[in-house]
Amino acid sequence: MPAPETPAAEPEPPSTDAAPAPLRRSRFRTAWPWVLCVVALDYLSSLAYQPSVAFASAGRLAPVATLGVVLVTLFGALPLYCYLAGRSPHGSGSVGLLERLVPGWHGKLLVLVVLGFAATDLIFTRTFSAADAAEHLLHNPIPQWQAGVRVVGEACGALAGALPDQVSEHARGLKNPRVVITLLILVLGFGAARVFRRGVTRGLVRMAVAGVVAYLTVTGIVVGYGVAYLVNHPELVEAWWAAVEGGAWKPGDAAGPAVGWLPLVLASAALFPRLALGLSGYELALTSMPLVRGGGTDTTENPRGRVRNTRVLLAVAAIVMSALLLASTLVTTVLVPADALFTDGRAANRALAYLAHGQPLAAGLSPTAVIPFAGPWLGAAYDLAAVAVLTLAGIVVMVGMRHLIPPYLYRLGMDWKWSQRWGVLAVLFGLVKVGVTFAYDADPEAQRGAYLTGVLSVFTAASVAAVLDVWKKRAGRFVLFRVSPVFLTGLAAFAGSLAVVVWQQPGGLKMSLWFVGLTLLVSVVTRFFRTTELRFRGFEFADAESQRLWQDVVAHDFPVIVPVRSMDMGGDVAGKEAEIRRFHRLPPGMPILFLQAELADPSDFYHEPRMRVTRENGRVVAQVSRCASIPHVIAAAALDAAKCGVVPELHFGWSAENPLTANLHFVLFGHGNVPWMVYELIRAADFPADRKPRVLVG
Repeated sequence: MPAPETPAAEPEPPSTDAAPAPLRRSRFRTAWPWVLCVVALDYLSSLAYQPSVAFASAGRLAPVATLGVVLVTLFGALPLYCYLAGRSPHGSGSVGLLERLVPGWHGKLLVLVVLGFAATDLIFTRTFSAADAAEHLLHNPIPQWQAGVRVVGEACGALAGALPDQVSEHARGLKNPRVVITLLILVLGFGAARVFRRGVTRGLVRMAVAGVVAYLTVTGIVVGYGVAYLVNHPELVEAWWAAVEGGAWKPGDAAGPAVGWLPLVLASAALFPRLALGLSGYELALTSMPLVRGGGTDTTENPRGRVRNTRVLLAVAAIVMSALLLASTLVTTVLVPADALFTDGRAANRALAYLAHGQPLAAGLSPTAVIPFAGPWLGAAYDLAAVAVLTLAGIVVMVGMRHLIPPYLYRLGMDWKWSQRWGVLAVLFGLVKVGVTFAYDADPEAQRGAYLTGVLSVFTAASVAAVLDVWKKRAGRFVLFRVSPVFLTGLAAFAGSLAVVVWQQPGGLKMSLWFVGLTLLVSVVTRFFRTTELRFRGFEFADAESQRLWQDVVAHDFPVIVPVRSMDMGGDVAGKEAEIRRFHRLPPGMPILFLQAELADPSDFYHEPRMRVTRENGRVVAQVSRCASIPHVIAAAALDAAKCGVVPELHFGWSAENPLTANLHFVLFGHGNVPWMVYELIRAADFPADRKPRVLVG
């Protein structure tokens, strides 16, 4: 039995016109710890809000529920993305793997849907982070700072009041200082992202390293001292555990008999969908892989060192984040008063900042006894570090978005080069973020449903890609041995969590579907208008003899090219030639080049067809395979043959196709209305007018 076919590894992004200059990947490489800092911006930024989100969702059960998130991270997300790193070493991520696994229009449609959900994730990552940064700035308890906040609030109210009534009604969000500060953070991030529009540079890496080091330092002080205090005062942890075991999970509940481990496990599993924000950041690690420096023996086809270092990066990020997430949730749940952790409390979305400022703790504990450095200075340092990380995370997400969504759309023929060059899609995303901020009043809690929908959709798509990839790689085995239990379990967990989130908060799905619909609409319209581009990257010759024969065709005079279908030729080449000469009134001595084009995947946009040129009884036959479009290949071959010598003519026969059907067949299936489309492609080609082949239909 032949060995099962393995899907091809991800190709290196071509340095052709397919990728506009501003979006071509930089060859900048650096060591994986520095790339870790870039990736960690998105991952670590969730520490700023995740502990209070966990308490708002799970009450005193928050640390136990967070332990479930940690287990999913270490035994679900980490193996999944370590595998995907090996299958996507050049930065296309799980979306690129899905595209390779599901060919044709079904695969392209699936990619567009996933990109729509990924856009939801990226946009709400940015707006949620900016809104949480605004929370840190607004609720800084330093009196002088609060006086400044009041001035900002009064200025916002005066600005909104000065606007005309009709405008003021639509801009009522400007009366809210949180909305105004969030918008300012978004504008600042957008400006910085425009500076780094060519990708992640050394300057951005240095900023990421500085931000991560500063944030980990202040977080380590707060969490480290909090954990040390709990270790030295185990009675606090015992009291918390007694309440958890007794079922007193919500503040004010009275503890009862111990409920046992099974209810705790089931309750934690049910709470996982609400806490999945702690998983955000893994897809960014895959799109950042081209930045990771590999080993000296790495090749484009097999960058083993880069894959190995990326997996180390993922493991370190998962372990560090899991430890910090679990420790911070335990510390804030035990030490921070319950009323301060709810959505209208002083610690909402900023629980660690609350501890850093030395604000009142539970059970009358002294803040300085827990954290000796707690107070205005440590609190201000934590707020500034958190705002910096949240803002930098937004910048990196925007830069990552430019390398994830626009290149895919352009390569599939679903975006324009001028749009890529000027960053039109990034500007549209920026406007969408402003609209989302106004629509949700810059409230992190209100955005959580849409954010969770985006995050879980991306993880579900990644799980589907891994499951399909393993299934195809193990072709020929017994069905039970073709599946991966780890990836299949992860798919069930992420898809089930997504279903729960959609059921509980359907608004997030509605928002995601808007993005999906907009992506599909823009893609269809753009693809339609770009069908007349030549979209040709050159021929790949089957062998050296084919290349030599084609060079002879280009160098010598072949005044007539006759495109024929493979089935038209059959085995009687001489009979076909006689019929063509009689029908088109060609003299016997005039050389004819027969061109056969075989359609492959018409959903592809750019293509590099494979050509085999042979001589059959003195006749030259060029057989071209792997064509995404028959008219494009015929036009490209004719233009190539017209470089020197006699300008060739293309001779076609009349088609009985309905014109509307023919045009639809051309757009969707790469054939139909061939003579007219070849004429249009040659007419629009950037080629000397006196050298353009003529198209004759007889």
